Amino acid sequence: MMNHYTNFIKDFDALPIEDIANFFHDNAGQIDTLIQLYQAYNKRILNIQCKRIHELKQAITTITTDDQWSDMEGLELTYDQFMPNITITGGFASNATDPLHTFNIEISVPDDHSWNHYENHLISRYPGQEPIIKGDSTILHIAARPGNETTTILSTLEEVYSFLSSLTVNTFFHSLTSH
Repeated sequence: MMNHYTNFIKDFDALPIEDIANFFHDNAGQIDTLIQLYQAYNKRILNIQCKRIHELKQAITTITTDDQWSDMEGLELTYDQFMPNITITGGFASNATDPLHTFNIEISVPDDHSWNHYENHLISRYPGQEPIIKGDSTILHIAARPGNETTTILSTLEEVYSFLSSLTVNTFFHSLTSH
């Protein structure tokens, strides 16, 4: 049955614009309903992921005793307080039955200077991962964890955080004087 729908969508691209216009005109009500169902489906997934990202943010903040973790309005978990600049990012990938199917953890650096500082250490620590270069930025996929395994996700985030902390020039600037 799913093959039928997939083929329908693929075949749609091959139709002349006049046929597409007629189809949209003749089926506007059903198309509107389909769009509403799709938007509700996406909203449900996003709400579940946002809630879970927020829970993970609270937990990793407690574990690392660092309140600089951000949940980017529930879209992804990030930490970007390292110098030279490097960011830990984590987010969910859903599948057809599970909005929290996989939790992907990546690190990204915004420029060559930052990448040069970390490159040898990262390649040594994560030898199976190939860096992805996008313009000046470099992204390194660190791990994909089952989305329902909170302990595994948090331990991986903590491990990456601790590892990067050991490589940074400075992680935090705690005030040495009181004002």
